[in-house]
This record gives sequence, C-alpha cells and structure tokens, in this order.
Amino acid sequence: MQCNICEVRCEIGGCSMGRCGAYVCTGDNIAQCPGMGYLGAYPISIEAVPLLHYYPSGKFLQVFSTGCNFQCPGCMARVLASSKPLNQLALNPSQIVEKALQQNCLGVVSTMNEPAANYYLFRNLAVRAKEQGLLAGCSTNCYFTGETLEELGQLVDFMNVGIKGYSDRSYMNCGVPSSAPVFRNLSKLFDMGVHVETSIVYSRGNEEEMIKVAEAVAEISPTIPLQVMRFLPFGYAPMELEPSIGEAEKLCSALRKHVDYVYLFNSPGTELLGTYCSECGSPLIEREFQEFMGSRFVKVSYKCGCGNSVPVKGTTANESFSETGFMDGHRVVQAFRMVHAVLTCLDIRDDKLVDFWMDDKLMDVWREVSDTKTLMHIHKMTQQPHSYLDFIELIAKKANVPKKGGKLVSFIRNRLEIVQNIAAEDNGCKAYYCMGSPLFALNAERMENNLVTLSGGISINKQLQKKGKPGVNVSPAFINEHNPEAIFISSFLSRPLNEFYDLCQKYGIHADAVKKRQVYAVPAAWDFGNPRWILGLLYITDKLHPGKLGIDLKEEADDFYMQFYGMRFKEATPNRSFHRPSSGIWPRHVMRCTHA
Repeated sequence: MQCNICEVRCEIGGCSMGRCGAYVCTGDNIAQCPGMGYLGAYPISIEAVPLLHYYPSGKFLQVFSTGCNFQCPGCMARVLASSKPLNQLALNPSQIVEKALQQNCLGVVSTMNEPAANYYLFRNLAVRAKEQGLLAGCSTNCYFTGETLEELGQLVDFMNVGIKGYSDRSYMNCGVPSSAPVFRNLSKLFDMGVHVETSIVYSRGNEEEMIKVAEAVAEISPTIPLQVMRFLPFGYAPMELEPSIGEAEKLCSALRKHVDYVYLFNSPGTELLGTYCSECGSPLIEREFQEFMGSRFVKVSYKCGCGNSVPVKGTTANESFSETGFMDGHRVVQAFRMVHAVLTCLDIRDDKLVDFWMDDKLMDVWREVSDTKTLMHIHKMTQQPHSYLDFIELIAKKANVPKKGGKLVSFIRNRLEIVQNIAAEDNGCKAYYCMGSPLFALNAERMENNLVTLSGGISINKQLQKKGKPGVNVSPAFINEHNPEAIFISSFLSRPLNEFYDLCQKYGIHADAVKKRQVYAVPAAWDFGNPRWILGLLYITDKLHPGKLGIDLKEEADDFYMQFYGMRFKEATPNRSFHRPSSGIWPRHVMRCTHA
C-alpha cells in the first residue's frame, strides 16, 4: 500500500516499513508503528530551533523521535534520523502537552528528526497542543505531499524549513528526486499564514545553489528569513566540504542582495547573527553565538531610525530562557554522539556493515542514560579529564563490556600521569582557548580549559566573569591585558590560521601568542566530545612545554587508533565526527564483536 505522507510515496506492507522505518500497514490503512512515541522532551529557547523572528526568547518544549525520509550525507543527527523506532520509555502526545503546561512553555516544537517520519504522532501532538492553547511547530525538510501539507498547515503555527538546495541534483544527493515539492510547500505555508523561516546548509562549492535558493525564497517573499548553516562534516563527509567562517560571511553578503534577512549560524564570533535594517543596513538586533544552532540577544531594537521595522511575529519574552547542561536543542544530539563515541572505542559500532550483529546496541544504551538526571550527571563528568574516566566506565557498564571499558580507561590514565608529572616539574605559560573567532572565549569550566590546567598551563579563560554556551564574546582588551603566550582554537568550530591572524590584526589583538605566531588549531575532534581528547591533551602539553613531552604524537595517535579503531591514524581522514575516526570507509574489516 502506498504511503502518501511525503513525496517519496513508499510502498508499505509485508516487511516494508518505508524509508522512515516508522509505518505499518493495518488492513486498508497505514499507521504509525505501534507504541512509537517521543524519545525526549526538553524546554528550549525558540532561537535553538532555530527561529529568530517568532516569539523571540520564548520558551518552548522541544520533542524528538527517530526516523527520516531523507538520506543526507554528513547529517549531524544521523544517529536519530537512521535509528529504529523506540517503544520503550517513549512519551505520548498527552504527556508532552502536560509537560509543556507544567513548565510554562508557549508551545511545543518537533526538531532533530523529520516529523514526516512520525507524522501521525506529530499530528496528534499538534491537535492536543492547540486544544490547550499552546503553539505548535516543527523543523522539517518539508517534503510533504500536497494533501498532507493542506492538513498540516491548518494545525501548525510555525516551521523552520530546511532547504537542501535549488536543483534537483541537490535533492538527489539526499535520496529524493526533486526540489519542486519543497518550494511548492513553502509558498503554500506562507499563503496559509504559517510563520516560516528557512535554513540551508552551505558546503564549499555550492555557492551558486545558495544564490538560486535565495532568489526562489525572495519570489515567495523577501521577508522570509534565510538561515545559513555552514556544513560541518560528520559521518562519511570529508573536511574539504566545510567552508571557513570567513567564506560563509562573504556568501551571506551576496545573499542579502536577494532576501532581506540572512543569518549565519555555527560560526562563533560572527556579526552576521545580528539583524540589519533591510532599507538602510543599520544594525538593529545584536545576537551572540549560543551553541551549535542557537543565539541569544545582546541588544534589541525592532524599529530603525529610518522608519523601517523588522517583521517579528509574537511578543518578546521579558527574560531569555536559558537551558542547563545538555538540555537544549542540539546539545541532546551532542550528548547522544558522546555516548556513541565511547561505544565505538569499546568496539560497539553502529555502522551499516555491522548493524545486523549489534541489534542497535547504541539505542539500548541511550535508553539507559537519556533521563534528565543521568544526562546532567554525564554533562558534569565529561567536563573534567579524571571524571571522564567515570563516564567511560558508566557507558561500558550499561553496554555490558566492563573489560573493554577498563582497557580504554587504563590507556588514558597512563597518559594523564605522564602529563601531570611534566606539569609538576615545569611551570606552564598563560593560554587562551577560543572557538572560531579570537573574540569568542570558551567557558572557564569546559573540558578544553581543564586540559590546559591539567597540562600545567594558566588558563586566562578562568578569569571570565560571565558564561554562555559554549562561551561568550570578549573584548580585544581582555586578551591583550591577560597577554596569553599560547592560543588554542577549538577543534570543533575552528577557523583557518590565516583568517585568525587577519582577525587579530583587525581587532588590534597584540598578545605575545599572536606576535610569536603561537596560535594552534587543535586537530579535529581531539579536545572534546570523545576519548580522543587524551591526544588533544598531549598536543596541548607539547605546545606549552616544548621538548618536555618526549612522545612522538603521530606514533601515539597511531597506537590509540589501532587499539580502539582498528586503523592507523596516518591512514585516517579526519572530520568533525565524535564517534568516527575517519571520513573514509571504516571499519575496513568487518569483525564480529565479542562482549567481555
């Protein structure tokens, strides 16, 4: 029987549950998999969806499940998008609405996995939310059929539509034949009065696609916000596809010739999260980077001196809602990836080559740790090098592989002792840790700054008087006054050294680290998010104590990669993944896992 929820129109029946893996045929009807519900429900600021022109700073209850009708390369939420439906510990729509009311949320929003994969579940949630006076919306690739959209448009108040590109080729890359349904649906939603904002991923080489998307959105309405997400390579995607922050900023300037409001995300320190007057270009709203897909207000003014106003729907909250720990938009996915990263080092891998032996062990472990209390505990454990060992032991215990966990802990502990001995004998220098921009400082208590401290360095980040997620903007004076002798750039959201030094010159940053060219980009995924941080610690130690480490870092990396990934570091092609050691084909040889 054909499923008509989205334009993929899968045949459901027999052993086929559709591309989403979430539907079954019951007689003459297609239904959601029995018992399917939401995997989590956490309050977030609306900017974390992200939406910037809708109930600014409003508190909404974010929900997510599993499954997706697309197969996009490098998807940051792949583990959720490609996982099987979860029946245990699932939340139903009535429970979600009750939570939203209890926590004084303005509404509910489905994010991270595609709502087309759980359409009947989401439809039920939207109906129940509206009955209780709550707003309802979602993030979606918007590949719905016309008949589905007609129904959905009557139920939702807002949507963030993720656009993959303008050409059919860009959509074929995600496993569907055409871009036409998305632009058709976007136009229809706008005409129906649904608040829509759009987001598009910018990968190096697709600049022409981006311009054409902006032109197509402008034809519907130039007032529809266009959010640019720099492509961050996860999974099999290579680093070469990731544009630098500087390249993305140049593209955004070109896009503003077509649409009124263009925003640049996942780019710490950029000024292009702000809102500028569409008539005269004056800055109106200043925002600061707030996590991977979010932002927060610094200064707000909706009306320009020239008389033009920013089209914002809904009232602005008096106080911004601030999430804690992993309890916000995409930080839940980050926590998921961190669990995944440890399991991978324990030889429990979810790659398609070995899925049929694993029986989705990742999701089994996630069910054990995904409650709010445990996630908060994990957040604390993963910020300190020694407590991270407790995190490994926790995951190894949940996965029933304590001996493998012990092997990983032993490897890390031995290197920790080497570093501590060096730090005890040799005073380290002052160091500054930033992310992307020299003016975006990582929070004092983050793992990266604790690695600096453990290696004997003096972290000037410890002098920060305020906090953000994962850090805050600082002035050039803060850096110059504390005068770090070394600067480290985060391995996750980094910036090429040539751009970094250019910005230092632009901002007047003249600390010793800049003068002596002692700015270091930490190798990808070596300082946070996965056990490879031990290699990052050795890297930092080597820079802070030149000639003292006595370890060949490439040989050490080879040793780690061979023991815990079954491949040499020198053969790996790194990307941004926490759990994958290489963007190439991995594991190279399929070996059946044996549980200790």
